[in-house]
Amino acid sequence: MITMMGCSFLVRMAAIAAALSVFPVAPALAEDAAPDADVVGKASSPSHKAPIKVEVVDYKRGEDGPGTLKMSGKAIPGLDLHVFVDDRPFALVKMAEGEGTWSTEDQIQLSEDVHVVRIQQFDEKTQMPAATAMFRLKLTPPSPEDLAAPPPSR
Repeated sequence: MITMMGCSFLVRMAAIAAALSVFPVAPALAEDAAPDADVVGKASSPSHKAPIKVEVVDYKRGEDGPGTLKMSGKAIPGLDLHVFVDDRPFALVKMAEGEGTWSTEDQIQLSEDVHVVRIQQFDEKTQMPAATAMFRLKLTPPSPEDLAAPPPSR
């Protein structure tokens, strides 16, 4: 027999597990782009029901310094959106109530390595993650090893 307190704990644990799911996405290059061209692609979670969707990722290399990373998509209206690149804060997007689209742009130095982008929204009442999306970002076309690698983990 599950007590009321035990049931509440199980519901919270299920909510945490659902919020922490990951969505691997590989960046896309234009077909005629040179290997050293800027990355322009479309990334989104595989489920149309996912609370956070990343629809556009664009990185433009800087001449002599950091490049510009732009991202946009859809998320839960009214909850701030936190964007991390390699576990470092990149942007905080204030989501208006009733407005589900978001975009951010800032300068960042990205190496040729694989970078992990994590986007999260937190429920202000519970201080728990309300939604999480993660994907890999690489400035060169993915190798077969990259494509076969397991999804990023927290």
